[in-house]
Amino acid sequence: MNERKRTLRRIALYYLLLAFNIIPNANIIPDSFPTRNVSTIYLLSVCVCLVLYYYHRVTPTGSLSVMMKSISWMALFLILLRGIKYSVFAEIAVFARHIWYLYYVPMLLIPLLLFYISLLVAPKDDFRIPKGWYWTLGVTVIFIALVLTNDMHQLVFSFKPQFEGWDNDYTYGVLFYAATLWRYILYVAAIVMLVIKCRIVSARKNAWIIVIPFALGIALNLLLVTGKILKANGANILEFPEILICTVAVVLECCIQLGLIPTNTDYGKLFQKFSISAQITDKKGNAVYSSYSAKPLTAEQFSMTGGSRIDEHTVLHKMEIPGGFGFWQDDMTELDRLNVELEEAKEGLAEEAELIRLRNELKEKQTKTEQRTLVYDTIAKRTQRQSQLISHYAETARKSDDINVKETMRGRITLLGAYIKRYANLMLLSQESSAVESGELGLSVSEVLRYLNFCGIPGEFFSNAGCTVKADAALSVFEAFETLLETNISSIKGAFVNLSGQDGVLFKLTLENLTESLTQNDINALSLVGVSYDILQEDGVAYISFSLPKGGEAV
Repeated sequence: MNERKRTLRRIALYYLLLAFNIIPNANIIPDSFPTRNVSTIYLLSVCVCLVLYYYHRVTPTGSLSVMMKSISWMALFLILLRGIKYSVFAEIAVFARHIWYLYYVPMLLIPLLLFYISLLVAPKDDFRIPKGWYWTLGVTVIFIALVLTNDMHQLVFSFKPQFEGWDNDYTYGVLFYAATLWRYILYVAAIVMLVIKCRIVSARKNAWIIVIPFALGIALNLLLVTGKILKANGANILEFPEILICTVAVVLECCIQLGLIPTNTDYGKLFQKFSISAQITDKKGNAVYSSYSAKPLTAEQFSMTGGSRIDEHTVLHKMEIPGGFGFWQDDMTELDRLNVELEEAKEGLAEEAELIRLRNELKEKQTKTEQRTLVYDTIAKRTQRQSQLISHYAETARKSDDINVKETMRGRITLLGAYIKRYANLMLLSQESSAVESGELGLSVSEVLRYLNFCGIPGEFFSNAGCTVKADAALSVFEAFETLLETNISSIKGAFVNLSGQDGVLFKLTLENLTESLTQNDINALSLVGVSYDILQEDGVAYISFSLPKGGEAV
């Protein structure tokens, strides 16, 4: 409630200062020496006060300080242009007109600076304007250039031929409305961002107060543009420059009073409420700011270096700052007690640390064993069918007296054994990395084909692939390769495999006298890991291709 009342009082003060300017504007005071140009002198004085006020209220360094102070200087520049237009060059039309155009330099830069202030309000003091917003400066500069060159295109203000009666008889062009819209977009965006960024709950609740000066400024501008503003002695009681400056100053004051913009005040109250013993002194040791709990420093304590103990359990810290020194005291009683206890516990902790190390080492070994056991269990589950076939082939060979049957079963057992061995190797590699070298897949296929030759079925392998492939894709293709050999072992007469590719692996499998192809479930399993499958059969020969996606870097 206090913030709201204080802010409303400040708003009233600013508009009272604006109202004082009605007296010279309305020609109530004679426009002759020594009262000539009273309006300009008065407004310049107010703007100088505004400059000094911002220098006092805003922190002396940082981009936020530069923007706030720049706004006050832009206001001073605008009033200076106003005075020059109506006094120095009042009788020289071309100069007066271009001074009028120069109004739009501060008029367009002030909302841009306010928008940049809203970007700079952040927890970090060294925050900079994001480069992504620099385009707003470009748009503003373009509008300024278009206004300053209005005599060439007259798209901002349109005059009669030869600029006859230019000061009173003109119309607004499309660029005037575009520039005005741009200004108000920046104003609204700045205020909205300040409210959103503010972390003070009371400030956000009272943010509606900013609408008051904003709405009054728009209303006064509309009255001025439409010629409906009150007149006295044939002159407008207010002109555009002072309306603009008053509106911006009141909006900024509301933001400052509500806490939307951080300012440089109440340091004394802040230090008094500190819970720590802290104080700031000048170069001679005289206290400038001090907390309630801070004790006055003696001359001996003032000359001590930082980190010195001033009694058994109190440490005095010292830091040099511009214009003086900062001091704060730390009560080390609790810390000293803890240090004693820490020393007593150190030996016990050393033993406990060694015990924890051994325990962690044991856990690490146990975890690795469990992970490796899990991998072996997975391999056993995925090769269960092949293991059962090996048992079946061994039993068949044992029961048969036919030497040919025994040789056939022996060949098939070695073939399945080679597959299980190589599948386990690929599985272990897949646990280490999501990608494997294409050469590992090639070695696995090559070994299986070598044992296929022992079964009396010619098998050849060729590879020029030189990349990595996804491990799960390699496993799925190797499984599909084994499935085709296993289901057609009694019928196929030869097998040829060609691995090729650099950005991915093309696995080409040629089988002679293929009788059973992959099932739909097998094809779906390949598709899930990104492997495309294609088969073409001609004259008893099956041409099968698997396209494996390229993997990442193998480790």
